[in-house]
Amino acid sequence: MHSLSTIQAARGWGSRAHEDYPMRLVVLTTLLAALLSGVTAAPAAAQARSSLPFPAGTKYAFVDLQRVVAESVPGQSANAQVQQLLEAKRAEIEARQATLQTQIDAKNQSLLSMQQRLAQGETVMSLEARQGLTRDIARLQVDIQRDTEDAQAEMQRVTQDADAEVTDLQQRLQVDLDSRLGPALASVASERGIDFILNSAGLVWANPALDLTQLVIDDLNRR
Repeated sequence: MHSLSTIQAARGWGSRAHEDYPMRLVVLTTLLAALLSGVTAAPAAAQARSSLPFPAGTKYAFVDLQRVVAESVPGQSANAQVQQLLEAKRAEIEARQATLQTQIDAKNQSLLSMQQRLAQGETVMSLEARQGLTRDIARLQVDIQRDTEDAQAEMQRVTQDADAEVTDLQQRLQVDLDSRLGPALASVASERGIDFILNSAGLVWANPALDLTQLVIDDLNRR
């Protein structure tokens, strides 16, 4: 009969890969020109004459922001907080699903018992008794169907609420990490006289000597 066999799909938890729910922190991925107060724009005519991507003498480097998040103390702390919340919410969802499944399993067992009674007593039960039992079976079937649909809807709500809570935590952690990352980038750029810091995710190739990732991680860890 009816059961909670479709709840796993309705939950959406597994379908969104929450088993290994990844860290979705998005950090600074642009050129961070606002942090570089010492950079001034070259005159338009000079820019037009230059075939270089930057004015002569400009110093630039790059940073792997994904590695910064993965290896820095603040990034690892944020990841751990998100993972902890994910595991707690997963446990809550699984516990609630188990409770609902148990309730419906009990009704399914009662339904099976009633159907067996009807089949076994077909030749000995009175017409009135058979009709009454048939009505009881029909009512229980409707009840199980309604409970199954309600359970699926509840699991969907619970999953959506958990997802929203995780997203809220990620957004707050992102703001905190960005507030630390900006000064760390500016500090490393200032110390090394760098005019531009690029995100390595957008680079096709770069000299490894221009990689400031570890310096940014070290600076971030000191904050």
